[in-house]
Amino acid sequence: MHIAVVSPFPPAITGIGQYGFHTTNLLARNEKISKISILHGANRLHQPASFPAAQYPGHVTLFEGWQPNHLDTGWQIFSRLRSIKPDLVWFNLGASVFGRQPLANLAGYASVGLTQAAGIPTVVTLHELPEFSDLSKLKAPGGVFSIYGARLLTFLATRSDVVCLTMQKYVDWLSTHLPGPVYRHIANDAYYQPEILPPPPETTLLFFSTFAPFKGLELLLEAFKVLQAETPGLRLILAGATHSRFPDYPRQLQNQYQNLTGVEWLGQVDGSGLTALFQRASIVVLPYEASTGSSSVLMQAAAWGRSIVASDLSEIHAAAREKYLEVSYFKTGQADSLLEALKVQISTSSIRQAQVEHNYTVLVGSGPAKTHQAYLEAFNLGLAARCKSNLSADSTIAP
Repeated sequence: MHIAVVSPFPPAITGIGQYGFHTTNLLARNEKISKISILHGANRLHQPASFPAAQYPGHVTLFEGWQPNHLDTGWQIFSRLRSIKPDLVWFNLGASVFGRQPLANLAGYASVGLTQAAGIPTVVTLHELPEFSDLSKLKAPGGVFSIYGARLLTFLATRSDVVCLTMQKYVDWLSTHLPGPVYRHIANDAYYQPEILPPPPETTLLFFSTFAPFKGLELLLEAFKVLQAETPGLRLILAGATHSRFPDYPRQLQNQYQNLTGVEWLGQVDGSGLTALFQRASIVVLPYEASTGSSSVLMQAAAWGRSIVASDLSEIHAAAREKYLEVSYFKTGQADSLLEALKVQISTSSIRQAQVEHNYTVLVGSGPAKTHQAYLEAFNLGLAARCKSNLSADSTIAP
């Protein structure tokens, strides 16, 4: 079985590319998948050879599938897929994987329908439904017209045989509003086996996400300023990649808070350093003012035994509720509420420990094996949709 994967690569340390990298590694272990072709966007800063591509076995090949921000992105992808002739295509998609420009992303998403129309079994993982988000707070391009672009992105993504979604509420909504494909829920607790990491020697807060104005970083830094005066030795680690639409934001933020001590600005972290990063944290903080979907950081913190303080956005609530996670919430955008939630977590180790133990208990059955099985089932549904009554033993992927 030859599978093509359309996904950002090299994978950023947070987000959709990282998900694609780890999930592809899981699929590569399946003996019935004889070949995997990865189509990624061209990236002058990070050539494929500079990322740990060696972690892939020999039957996995990387191709430069598209040029970001080009209006013919969809045709570039489709042409490459026709030339490599896969048995099935898996698209790993978010709202801006094909570039900063809305039209370029719409063009990229068009490759889903082109592939399906050509008779190739097509499976999409859609990490975001932008129409659920506060597009003004996200500073989405297009102004008042951004909602129409968001709806069109979703429509184009669902021109496939199977659509996998990271939240059950997305499955429920799409099944009603855009019937047609098969919808499957695959939570993004995806690729790490849950374990409670040893606690760090000193109390440390961790922010781990892309750096963007809607992530609530200023709110967190102002709260830390107050907490530091009350809790000697308290530290804050800020880690993550620069958001493609806000390239100057991290530098501006560092200049603004250059006199604040106890803050470590790590920027992007190598994939091999993720476990060590979370091991340094006591509390993981998600101070977001807007969200685009299920948070991978929420799941990572819970899986690695770290207590969580998060804004009470509906997306975070829904993601936690679907996995039965306990989270310490504060009112979105309210500094006093964040400060109070952090004070309780910092001062009461028993509360932190109770949350950690509960979350580990509910996630212990999750992990790579479950994710692998979920994708095999989704791929087999895609193959069945194309093969219909001609489906044979050779047209399915065994676990």
